[in-house]
Amino acid sequence: MRIHLALLLLLPGLGSCLEDGTGRGANIAMRDIVTPDGSVLSQACTPSGLEMCFDAVDNNCNGVIDEGCGLHTGILQFVVAWDAAEADVNLEVTDAAGELAQTAEATSGGLYKDRDCPKDGGQCYGQNVENVYLVGGEAQKGRYRAVVKLEKLGGANAPVRVRFGVRVGQRSYAMSFELSPGEKVNEKAFEFTL
Repeated sequence: MRIHLALLLLLPGLGSCLEDGTGRGANIAMRDIVTPDGSVLSQACTPSGLEMCFDAVDNNCNGVIDEGCGLHTGILQFVVAWDAAEADVNLEVTDAAGELAQTAEATSGGLYKDRDCPKDGGQCYGQNVENVYLVGGEAQKGRYRAVVKLEKLGGANAPVRVRFGVRVGQRSYAMSFELSPGEKVNEKAFEFTL
């Protein structure tokens, strides 16, 4: 299903929320968005006051997802969170050059995966979250793809409820969906062009 940027709920003028304060990324925007059938990726601002950690949502409406929670952020950020502690959900993000973001080192386009839970050797502290972000600089123009997969149920009850958040410049977007074991129901793929 294609959703044009004009159809998304956008809140302009959220102010600069970039770590370096330069305002870089203020004018980048997604276009040619493709989401799984029946899914809508919408503005993810939930004005609840304080930021809630590890929910993949911009709770305080400043354009940043889960800031102050130990996750890195950048002008591009992809976050997935889920409640079923036993389940292993993976976030796989490829940059404009087609490189997959890994925990070992950043792609040539600057994407880096700083959380791979629950595999991170205890570094996740029981929080079910995975995070990929742009390490700095400008985002490469081109096509980006994020795939959210249920790798194993691990004793959790199906379906597993998942929240997916994306930050592009000063805006954040999100959606919720369910994943279950089995072909065609164990993953969701999202694509957009910068």
